[in-house]
Amino acid sequence: MGLDGLDNLEGDEGGAEGGSEQQSEAARAKAVKSLAGIKRIQKDEGKAKRDNDHLHECLREIIVSEKYDVLIPYIFPLFEAGVPSHIIIGAFSLVHQRASDIIRDHYISDTNSLALANPTPADKKYPHRTFALTPFASPVEFDDQTIDPAIRKRINEWVEDIFTVVSHDPSVVMTERFLHILEGKEKHNVVKLLGGVLIFFLLRVNVHITAEKASLYTEFILKEVEKKLKELKLEA
Repeated sequence: MGLDGLDNLEGDEGGAEGGSEQQSEAARAKAVKSLAGIKRIQKDEGKAKRDNDHLHECLREIIVSEKYDVLIPYIFPLFEAGVPSHIIIGAFSLVHQRASDIIRDHYISDTNSLALANPTPADKKYPHRTFALTPFASPVEFDDQTIDPAIRKRINEWVEDIFTVVSHDPSVVMTERFLHILEGKEKHNVVKLLGGVLIFFLLRVNVHITAEKASLYTEFILKEVEKKLKELKLEA
């Protein structure tokens, strides 16, 4: 399953950045409307918790920011498929400071410490991620064997954040919904969002990653998420 590069994202996915300012405004308005609908559904189901308000406001901040115009079209299909907002926040935690901070402040507990990192002692505060990465002076091709350690660290932290949001206080309904998405045709749209975010992040530090490599990384992440969800389902 291939991922479009950023140039293709601009040209093929609704013209978020390559189109006119009116198109961008229309896209953001559509996303805000969709987000409001998702929040109403959560309340109607009686599943909304205090943390969902943090997620809703963070998503609204992402949607109305022109900075993320190129990624906004990827959100529409996820809203329409009923993808819980947690996975979208996890995806954006690589490039959005508040999304990452919300996960660190509200979604980490000693019971869901991630296998990809050493558990943090319960008596220590979970620090916020570092977003201040210096771009390379000239373009660099992504190579997972020689990539800058700071960039590798941020990508690993991103994977941890995604694991955290799917592991936090999982309900049977939430787990079933995630699994349905990851095992069905909707997975394609999750792949596109994660891949787009990864490409977006790397370009900000002047690193280019091929569509093939981005696809491989994204597929790996989702396979691990699916495995985690199935474990949670068995424990429920």
